[in-house]
Amino acid sequence: MDKTIVVRRNYLHFVKKYQRYEKRHTNISAHLSPCFRASEGDTVIMGQCRPLSKTVRFNVIKVIPAGGLAKKAFASF
Repeated sequence: MDKTIVVRRNYLHFVKKYQRYEKRHTNISAHLSPCFRASEGDTVIMGQCRPLSKTVRFNVIKVIPAGGLAKKAFASF
């Protein structure tokens, strides 16, 4: 499982009875090729492929970095 990542997909589900949306999520396992460097918080684009294992049915096609972590502006004077 060292080449597998878990992607959390958030979405909204409409409840007709209450005329409102509720938040839901699903976890999707995807194969991460060694040529990609992905870390927590990055956005990925996945594509469906043949089953690679019991739970892995997607491949990572592109990794979009999170944009770097925000640092304190006034760390030193």
